[in-house]
This record gives sequence, structure tokens and C-alpha cells, in this order.
Amino acid sequence: MTRSYRIILVDDHNLVRRGLAALLLTEGRYEVVAEASDGEEALRILEETPVDLAILDLSMPRMNGLETIRRLNKRFPKIKILVLSMYGDEQFVSQSLHDGAKGYILKHAMDEELFQALDAICNGGQYISSAIDLGRVEEHSVDQLELTVREREVLQLIVDGHTTTEVADILSISPHTATRHRANLMQKLNAHSQMELVKNAAQRGLIILPKNLLDV
Repeated sequence: MTRSYRIILVDDHNLVRRGLAALLLTEGRYEVVAEASDGEEALRILEETPVDLAILDLSMPRMNGLETIRRLNKRFPKIKILVLSMYGDEQFVSQSLHDGAKGYILKHAMDEELFQALDAICNGGQYISSAIDLGRVEEHSVDQLELTVREREVLQLIVDGHTTTEVADILSISPHTATRHRANLMQKLNAHSQMELVKNAAQRGLIILPKNLLDV
């Protein structure tokens, strides 16, 4: 008897989740049992809903895909993670694999490569989209800069355009604490302005820039 696999889809675009769910339905072995629009929602759902696989995007609000991979791998190490992203940058691929993802495919190649990737992952292997230069990914050194979980949260909120006061409100911390985290980030990333902080963090593959800033 062919085994079926339980899947959670994590993407902030409902249309993407619908299309992905419809594609998975055509194969028969994969059952979408849960959907989430961001990493935080996914982690809450997984506390009560067992799954075998998580298919997730990198660009999501609040908790981006890289942070979601880190937390998923730590809290639910048996769940196999496949990244489905519009980003083909080597640093994101390298960081995703380093943090626990088993596969990485590009959204524009989803129809052709999704089931190849899932088959490889379910059989204990790894899959990287054919459009990605694996040699360059392997050469790319993963950034060893140590940021705390809270610093990564603050960093992503800054990238999303929130002020220090808004960061404090969102994370339920004092403005003083938010300011301290911001100062620590500036020091660790050798930045002297918010623009430089964002630029340096993006270059090191620590954050995912919002789609509207990709061409800035």
C-alpha cells in the first residue's frame, strides 16, 4: 500500500496556497491537512496537527521563512521542509538548507519540479531546483553572525518598516528594550543608519526583503 503524506502549506498568499493544494491533489499521495499565512500561525497549528511535510515561502510578514525554518526544525525536527520561493539567491538557499530545509524550488518551476522534490525528500534525500547553481550554493558560506531570536524578530520588523515604538508594541516589550535591541543590531551588523542596517542584513542573507523593495 502506497503511503500518504500529511502536508501544511505556509504562504501569505491565499491564491498560491490554493494552486499548490490543487496541484498536490492530482498526485494522490499528498494530503494538505493545514494551511497558514505566516510562520507564527504555522507553529501554533503544528502544536495540535501532526504533519510529515511543510511547504513554505520565504517572504512572509512578522516571522519570515528563514526564521520559520529555524523554529520548525528545533520544535518539530521530524517534519521535512521544502522551500517554495521566488528567491534564487545562493545565500537564501544555503541558509535554508543550513537551518534544516531538505529542498528548495522556485515558484515558477513548481509545476515541473514539485513532485520530484517531494519524492526526493520523502525518500530521505535533498532536492534543489535545476535553475539554481548548486556549485555556487555549496561554495557560499553560511553567515555565522549570532543573533538572538528576539534580535531576529526586531530586525525583521525594522525591515518591514516599523518604528521602534511599533516594534515595542508588537512584541509586547518596553520601548527601552526595543531601542537596546536595535542598538545591538546596529553594532553587530556594523551599520550606522537604518538603511545600512537593512542593506547589510540582506547581503548576509539574514532577512527577506519585502517584495516591493526588491528593486530598490
